Amino acid sequence: MGQIISFVRKCLLDRFFKSIERCPSRQSEEISDDLEDPNEEYTLLFSTPELLDTDSDSDGDKDSSFRFHQNVGTTCIDIVEENRQDPAACVLEERQLAGAPERWIRHYCSSQRMLLVGEGDFSFSVCLARAFGSATKMVATSLDSRGFLFRNYKKAMVNIHELRSRGCMVLHGIDATEMANHCYLGAIRFDRIIYNFPHAGFCSDEPGESQKRRHQLLISLFFKNAKEMINENGEIHVTHKSNGFFLDWNLQGLAAAVGLRLKQEVPFNFTDFPGYRTKYGFGGDRNFYCHPSKTYKFGLFTTISP
Repeated sequence: MGQIISFVRKCLLDRFFKSIERCPSRQSEEISDDLEDPNEEYTLLFSTPELLDTDSDSDGDKDSSFRFHQNVGTTCIDIVEENRQDPAACVLEERQLAGAPERWIRHYCSSQRMLLVGEGDFSFSVCLARAFGSATKMVATSLDSRGFLFRNYKKAMVNIHELRSRGCMVLHGIDATEMANHCYLGAIRFDRIIYNFPHAGFCSDEPGESQKRRHQLLISLFFKNAKEMINENGEIHVTHKSNGFFLDWNLQGLAAAVGLRLKQEVPFNFTDFPGYRTKYGFGGDRNFYCHPSKTYKFGLFTTISP
């Protein structure tokens, strides 16, 4: 039995590291974040990193390499460092869970293969993992590097550790606007892709219409990528404020433009997800007020056979 487990482990790791070798590195001004001293005290920062693309009227807005800030390390480094799990143990756990009853929290089920995008302190992912009792079918991602999370969200490291202990794969440096090209994620078809409160950042002196276009570009490119990553009956969930300026983003129109349809919209109450904290992006450990909000569920258009 020991020889079989060793063989399985070797095969899985060989395939895993071959995929990493093919994955392009991503440049960052803070690549050294991943070398942080783990004993360093948490430091709260309330600064907003510069946006790489501040001119929303330029043709460059349509570039698929759209970036928001420069605090991410290389994706492939994070894959290796954050997910040192025993492949044989993961296979065994999945087999044990195969016969377990489904567990639900609101519209999410333990049997669904999920991708969570744009996580802040990973508290939403942890909430789902606790409700399911396991996270072997979950992949939780952030645009931010591990070092950035360490400095800015005091509970991020604890949450990430809990997710990994429950079998979740945690990845950093994942850009929602080009994730379909990722060397690992691009090969998976998910039942649910979840993006809570997408936001392209703040520019205090930027005109409102220009801000709106920047946010719409983020969501449009996210939809374009997510569409390629769901299975035939999969859904893309975007939780979004449902009043004022946020309504003008027109999520339904953006989704339709890339071939997605709105299946349902339901009120969102963060108290339905115990432990979830709605963190501001781009640094700081404060929570933002998210009422009123809705979860918008999008799916592929059904194909009618002739």
